[in-house]
Amino acid sequence: MAPSSSARARLIAILSGRSPMPDWSGKWALLLLTLVVGLAVGVIMAFTNNALPGFRDTDDAMRLEMVRELLAGRGWYDQLVTRVDPPHGLWMHWSRLLDGGLAAMMVFFRQLMSQADAEYWTRFSWPLMWVFPGVAAALALARNLGGRAAVAIACVLLVSDTVLYRQFYPGRIDHHDVQIVMTLIAMACATARAERARWAWVGGAAASLGLAVGLEALPMQALVGASYGLALMRDRDEAAPAGAYGSALAAGTVAFFLIQTPPWRWSLSFCDALALNLVVALVVAGLGLALAAALARRVAGGVRVALIAGVSVVAAAVYLGLDPQCIHGPFVGVDPGVKQFWLDRIQEVQPIPAMLRRSRTAAIEALQMGVLALASAVYLLVRQGRRPSTSALLVMLATGLAVWVAWFAWRMQDYVWWVGIPTLAAAYSLLARRWLRDLLVPTVVAAAILSPAAISQVVSPIANAALAPTAKAPRQSPHRAAPAPRPQAVPGPTINTGRPPKAVPANLARLAAISRPIDRSPRCFAAAIYAPLAALPPGLVLAIQDFGPFILVYTHDTVVAAPYHRLWPAILQVHQTFASPPPIAEVDVRRLGADYIVDCPPYLTPASPGSLGGELRDGRVPPWLKPVSAPHATLKIYKVLPPG
Repeated sequence: MAPSSSARARLIAILSGRSPMPDWSGKWALLLLTLVVGLAVGVIMAFTNNALPGFRDTDDAMRLEMVRELLAGRGWYDQLVTRVDPPHGLWMHWSRLLDGGLAAMMVFFRQLMSQADAEYWTRFSWPLMWVFPGVAAALALARNLGGRAAVAIACVLLVSDTVLYRQFYPGRIDHHDVQIVMTLIAMACATARAERARWAWVGGAAASLGLAVGLEALPMQALVGASYGLALMRDRDEAAPAGAYGSALAAGTVAFFLIQTPPWRWSLSFCDALALNLVVALVVAGLGLALAAALARRVAGGVRVALIAGVSVVAAAVYLGLDPQCIHGPFVGVDPGVKQFWLDRIQEVQPIPAMLRRSRTAAIEALQMGVLALASAVYLLVRQGRRPSTSALLVMLATGLAVWVAWFAWRMQDYVWWVGIPTLAAAYSLLARRWLRDLLVPTVVAAAILSPAAISQVVSPIANAALAPTAKAPRQSPHRAAPAPRPQAVPGPTINTGRPPKAVPANLARLAAISRPIDRSPRCFAAAIYAPLAALPPGLVLAIQDFGPFILVYTHDTVVAAPYHRLWPAILQVHQTFASPPPIAEVDVRRLGADYIVDCPPYLTPASPGSLGGELRDGRVPPWLKPVSAPHATLKIYKVLPPG
């Protein structure tokens, strides 16, 4: 009777709100909660945000094409996509590591089902698999920063705020999810309270893997590395974690570089991928930090500071010394005019003011999350007094950096959310300790009420109403803009792609003026509309760059262009062809050797009255083209006829 009475008393205490918050900070509790939250999120995503069997993004289609080619026998070190921009091809700057992971999963599923089903379930499972380490790192970071209730509050926020998972929905096989997870793991390890040296090894390995996959989180990873250096400056007892992180970072960077990079490219430097310049810089930084850690107990504090600062300067100097252009970012080689009419109009790089016009509700939610994250980080920092912990400083700087960068580039909003949610949970936990005495039910209820998702239900309608006068005006038809004269070709800057440079038009401002932001109509991404093209004899297709990956996946054709910055000369050529009068466009089309021209009228194209794009949209087909698609087909296909 006693055990039954005790259980009944605990249940009554929980239901009445008098039960204290359990201690869920242990590793087994954290593992169990990770599984519960991850499974809950997986179910939600599978039923509410599933892109399958199609694609919502060009990069997912291109990744699938690269995995297919790898499984079909293309060499591990051969990342030349020959079906794009023949005869040059496209050497992708993406990491081969993800291709290998996806291919391995696909091979596993192929033992159990057909090739088509294996592709489907690989694309379904891969992004959801990364939810679990992301959730684990978020819970660990909240635990490291907050009080007893931080983990429970983080669970509530991670389940309720599904905006977090926009890079993790089924079908999303791009590289953003892995980079986000590796950044969060590195931060969680850097803020660990116990066994710091062991977790530093994990953090260094995660940082090196994340940077091998992509460089979008490089500034965030730099802050994580700097936090180990700062901790060592402040306390020589931090030598073991600093040495472990530095060694793991250097070793992991070299290992991943050698695994994914062809030997003939080991001596080349690039600004958009892990290459010689960044490898040497990271090795210098990692081994320099390890050396400073080894000497920490033998030298004075001032010498430690000078040594760590010197290592940072040398690492940066090495990176820029091997390729000085990288100071301008990963797109330094892209012609400025191409940036105007294409790259600067991609949603990923849109600033918040532009997103307020294009997708106001999403932008309002992003601003709200930025404010909550910054306020939480400031609270965690200020409450520690004049000498805040290195962890609090790291989270403050990382949050501020994420919010600042995300103001100018929309894709970085994911980092605001993933860093912001654990930070917010930590801040809420400290407030719950003070005002709710760490009671279980009141704390969980308060967390749900004050979650970003709940707050957004109140803030978004008010902000939408206030910003209504600034709503985006209806766009003019893309082929009703003022005509643009044929620009003269002049030499332009090049990017090191292993292909010869092409001539670049001088008067690109006019071309930029007649293009419009992309309307990402799902109709133009659907598999069914490409079936008529797939039924035709294979050939070279000239189409707007965003159609390129879908043509590769759904047909056996090759394409002139695809939406990747290393292909900017081809993108420029396609843009120029559609914007030129039909007689001049014909010369370009025949010089390129195109067999088909493809258009999808729901999708906006660069065109003006009298241009090829404008004429096709108005139903006036030049005599050197023959329509081969049905009159009312979504995808318009035109066969290029022989000369004469």
